[in-house]
Amino acid sequence: MAAAPESSRARILYEARAEFARSGFARARLQDIAGRAGLSHPTLLYHFGSKEGLYAAVIEQAVSDWAATTSRAVSTGLSGFDQVAALIDAGIEFFATHREFVVIVRREAIEGGGRLEQAIADHMRPFLDRAVDFLRREMDAGRLRRHDPVEVMQLCYSALLTYFSDARFRSRLLQEDPLDPSARAQFRDALTGILRAALEPPHPLDAAR
Repeated sequence: MAAAPESSRARILYEARAEFARSGFARARLQDIAGRAGLSHPTLLYHFGSKEGLYAAVIEQAVSDWAATTSRAVSTGLSGFDQVAALIDAGIEFFATHREFVVIVRREAIEGGGRLEQAIADHMRPFLDRAVDFLRREMDAGRLRRHDPVEVMQLCYSALLTYFSDARFRSRLLQEDPLDPSARAQFRDALTGILRAALEPPHPLDAAR
């Protein structure tokens, strides 16, 4: 785990991610978060105003990190399935370094609190729109096989999120650490292999046979 940051705001966010993942929104206590950050409750309220404000800031920071990670992946000028594979790599990198966000997302899905819905709509929709536009362009150009691009994105997101959210169960089931770099690489190869078979057009010589 990364070392705790130094600024008051960053320390609060660092501890809040862990507390919201561990306890959920309803049971998380601002006094506990402030105490673990080495700050007072009034200081926390000065920076974030309320528990809802702090929760929103945690989500916004994670989404910002996601945007930065995926932006690096799409700035390489790749096309076709090479770009898809680069985005899968970016997704694995993000979820591997944002495990607490994975837990928060799963809690929201199960508990149905609705606190993430607007944040995802505001921050994630532009990424989804760009990804869908890219897939449509590549399909129209013949560099990817034609599938519903929204469903392709849903499948990719679901596979990545489930791998990391179910890591503890997978560890018990298979007696291996799924967060180990070699295990992540094996998962990456399996996922990209399946997607390549579904999305990459056949080579002209193969198609002619």
